[in-house]
Amino acid sequence: MAALTVVKHMGLLEPLELASYDAFSRRQAGLPDDSRLLIVGVTEEDLQQYGWPLPDDVLAQAIETLQSHNPRVLGLDLYRSALTIDSQRLSDQLQADNLIAVMNVGNNPPEGEVPPPPIVPWERVGFNDVVIDGDGTLRRGLLFVGSQDERSFYAFSLRLALRYLAADSLSVQATQRALVIGDAEIPAIPNNFGAYQTIDDRGYQILLRYRSDQSPAPELSLSQVLSNRFDPALVSDRIVVLGSAAASLKDQFYTPFNTWRSRNFSMSGVVIHAQMVSQLLDILEGDRALYQSLPNWAELVWLLAWLAIASQIAWILNRPVLLGLGTGGVMVILWGVSAAAFSQLIWLPLAEPALGIIMASGAVVLQKLLYRSTHDELTGLPSRELFVAYVGRALSRWRTKQKTPVTVAFLDIDRFKLINQSWGHTTGDRILTTLVQRLQTVLPPSAHLSRVGGDEFALLFERMPQADIDTLLYSVQAALARPFMVDRQRFSVTTSIGMALTQTGQTYAPEDLLRDAHTAMYRAKTLGNARHQLFASGMLAEAKRRLNLENDLQDALKAQAFTLYYQPIICFQTGKLSGFEALLRWRQPNGEFLPPAEFVPVAEEIGLITTIGSWVFQSACEQLKRWQQQFTGLNITLSINLSRRQLEQPDLVEKIGHVLSTVGLDGHCIRLEITESVVMVNPEETIQTMVRLKDLGIQLSIDDFGTGYSSLSLLHRFPMDSLKVDRSFVSRMDRSHEDLEIVKTVIALGHKLGFSIVAEGIEQHAQLALLQQVNCDYGQGYLFAPPLSHEQAVNLLTSCPTWC
Repeated sequence: MAALTVVKHMGLLEPLELASYDAFSRRQAGLPDDSRLLIVGVTEEDLQQYGWPLPDDVLAQAIETLQSHNPRVLGLDLYRSALTIDSQRLSDQLQADNLIAVMNVGNNPPEGEVPPPPIVPWERVGFNDVVIDGDGTLRRGLLFVGSQDERSFYAFSLRLALRYLAADSLSVQATQRALVIGDAEIPAIPNNFGAYQTIDDRGYQILLRYRSDQSPAPELSLSQVLSNRFDPALVSDRIVVLGSAAASLKDQFYTPFNTWRSRNFSMSGVVIHAQMVSQLLDILEGDRALYQSLPNWAELVWLLAWLAIASQIAWILNRPVLLGLGTGGVMVILWGVSAAAFSQLIWLPLAEPALGIIMASGAVVLQKLLYRSTHDELTGLPSRELFVAYVGRALSRWRTKQKTPVTVAFLDIDRFKLINQSWGHTTGDRILTTLVQRLQTVLPPSAHLSRVGGDEFALLFERMPQADIDTLLYSVQAALARPFMVDRQRFSVTTSIGMALTQTGQTYAPEDLLRDAHTAMYRAKTLGNARHQLFASGMLAEAKRRLNLENDLQDALKAQAFTLYYQPIICFQTGKLSGFEALLRWRQPNGEFLPPAEFVPVAEEIGLITTIGSWVFQSACEQLKRWQQQFTGLNITLSINLSRRQLEQPDLVEKIGHVLSTVGLDGHCIRLEITESVVMVNPEETIQTMVRLKDLGIQLSIDDFGTGYSSLSLLHRFPMDSLKVDRSFVSRMDRSHEDLEIVKTVIALGHKLGFSIVAEGIEQHAQLALLQQVNCDYGQGYLFAPPLSHEQAVNLLTSCPTWC
């Protein structure tokens, strides 16, 4: 039996969808044999015995034998035109009222057409109803085709089913969208049915439901029929389909049950027709045997639902392994739902949602990567690069309209590094997110907020007057300064803000405004915390000078350009030298010294002060040891300043102990001076460090006392040996009664706590006289001697003068 083949172009997704149909069909097939059918096949053994084509008498005898057992319908699934019938016996059999003959209209009529025998009336002729998909697989059947000459074409399988149910007097009516047979309506599948997108949908086609992957009904061979070796009950009142079953006749078709395309054809034409007839009988008798698919709008909803599910899972799951498992799980659920629906004869799209799931997951991952590359992961704020783009667009609008200036503000949280060091980065992150939430509640919707660094944020204001921005920034600082709780710990932070704005007649790049605002922020920090400062042109030159200073500091350390000077400390009781304070000096290439006040804060900020401080301590100890060796019985102390960063070093005590041991110096000869503000930063840890330093025999002193914010409740807990009165009080005490009272109070308080008192910055004899009157213990200043080089200090030790 040749096939009426309809070949179509298959799109990208269509083969995948049809493959899913094949897989579902393999899972679904397995219904019991149809008791309404019998298949009589011409096998290879029959061909060897009777030859091909079958002789008329052989075929006539087979029909006579089958008709003798009263089949309800006999379908002759063998082409037999008038030219091939030479036997009256066969002609007589073809005139039986229950016999249905088959014809082949060919792919291109009239070429290849095989007409039915003329003795068979048109009402008992059906055309070969096999439709082959573009991939060579048989999934559809053609039931009915209308004609312009008032003669309609019925499919062979449809003729068999109608003849079997003839007692029901079924009427056939072809409407535009369906074939109506009795009470059954068989919709013709359109060209976009299920997975099909561009099929040839002419005529009335249906999607085949295979009853079995082998045969839907009992089978007999032609030899069994001719020799009467069968049970007559297999024929009585059934549809008997007689056709070729031998593989050599090439009447074989690929079906969804083929797992691999090869020459091993899976199903013969006669079996295919039996499958079709079985499905049609179920349909006409009211059973569910027609496949259904969703309308276009429902398919769209189905697809979008899976895309939404996949997108949500991809957004929630961050780890690649979890994302892979989640996406795979969605695919398994999709497959299961589609398979369950297919078992109920509903064909849901599978390939499109499956590819959509993969593409949606990939798109979400790419979107997250893009989002993370342009947004801060912790706060969700735009990154520096995105903020620069915002500024660039704002500048473009400003250059066009030249109205309200574009303002960029740079905000930094004061001493945030100390919070991270003291409470950990987790607490620091929670503080940042809390501050961002407060910022977003205060800022207007038109402002752009971005996180551009660890504790640094940038703000962009457009079309906002400067006075309103100033008011807003005060509100921002006030809102951020309000105390808040994190992990049951109370925090209160301050912020420094710098601003830069555009000016008419000047050209700006986005990076320039951000740089200028950053420079102004550092100036605000220099002037004191919790301030905001507007950029001025001189700040940029100052920032560049500072940057050059940072680079020069690095070079100076490598070139050993630092040196120590020593300022004498005088005992007021004896008038003699009691020790020196080691002071750091930096000699410039031109021979001049740069004041420590200019470079020490910079070294502290960039972290270089720890390396410089270690060098100072090592050099000072070695110098004192040399003096002790040079001057027998020398009993003086050497005061060395300790910076905040040095005090925060976890191995500070071990390093100091190692230097003392290496140099061979007694710790009692060293006095470490720590400023009051540094002592109070983290008092509990500072006390522990001080106790360990005291174990080395080292003396401790609070420097610049009176300028910080010492708590009297904590002062007595510090294991100090002395207090150093700041020079700002000493320099005015001979002219200011208030400063004199402060000095007297500090000296009295220190003596009550068992501390010795050192006054610094003494330059006038009147100051010295007042300090002696209020029982100050020690003093230093230009009245006695300026800082001395080590040669000058040796001369002083040699002369051993008396000052008072």
